[in-house]
Amino acid sequence: MPTNAPRHVACVMDGNGRWARQRGLAAAHGDLAAAHAVGALWETAEEEGIEWLTLLVPADRPAAPADQGAGCPPHLLTQHVLGTALERLHDEGVRVRLLGAAGPGPAEEIRLRLREAEELTRRNTRRNLTIALDDGGRKDTLDAARELVRRRVPADQVTEDSFRRYMRYPELPDVDLCIRTGGDHRLPSLLLWHCADAELVFLDVPWPDFHPDHLRYALALYRQRRLDRAPAGRSAAAAARGPGEAPTGPAPRPAPDPLAGPGPRPGEDLLPKLLSLPRALAGRLGLVLLDGLEETRRHATAETTGRAPTRRT
Repeated sequence: MPTNAPRHVACVMDGNGRWARQRGLAAAHGDLAAAHAVGALWETAEEEGIEWLTLLVPADRPAAPADQGAGCPPHLLTQHVLGTALERLHDEGVRVRLLGAAGPGPAEEIRLRLREAEELTRRNTRRNLTIALDDGGRKDTLDAARELVRRRVPADQVTEDSFRRYMRYPELPDVDLCIRTGGDHRLPSLLLWHCADAELVFLDVPWPDFHPDHLRYALALYRQRRLDRAPAGRSAAAAARGPGEAPTGPAPRPAPDPLAGPGPRPGEDLLPKLLSLPRALAGRLGLVLLDGLEETRRHATAETTGRAPTRRT
């Protein structure tokens, strides 16, 4: 399991409506198609050694079916986390948290069910899954500031560490990598405090099309950026590990961009080059290639049958 992975990854799940429109479907079909992406993200995050995973539901999603914006609606997350997945998450030692959507409203039933999941998994310590229902963003920071004022904490005692203690989840670590799908190039309003120094990766792929290679691509960008910012005199491997981490071997190689499509296969560009040659020369080269293939076939046959290769006359 990789040890140079970011500790905390947040993913803004955006693009369901766009996915459905491109296929001439209602937005609800995009929501249904998005369910598998949550499982793919979670399983790949475990393979990559990510300890904290936060799933953010965009706040600007209209409630009407004519959805133009995009993200995975809270009820689908609820079905996934609180359905058959909850027992498995609990057995695997995963702690579930809910962030945002603190006030009364349409999400009240969702909040109640997620609170039950929180209570069930409260003592789990192996991994952490946070469901962030983005209800306008800066509320967590404002609530912490109001609590400091209410408690009359002296100004000279207000530090980053002390301020964090009054937030909704003081144990929530800073986000190392924030991924947003769906083509929007902006931060979510929730977790602004935690995303202050995060690496940002924006993907044009809509959330229903998100698959493990997209996460691996984002992780490769994260590692490469850390290497690029390594102080002079510090080894690339040490920069990729981060402070206090043990050596893990050679520096990681950036993964290919999954949005760029597969690269050319070996020999794929040979035919156009042959066709561009004069006809006589191309024909002669073609015969030479065929002879080489036939020779290879005869030797392979001899190796498997134990007979000496026969030559063509």
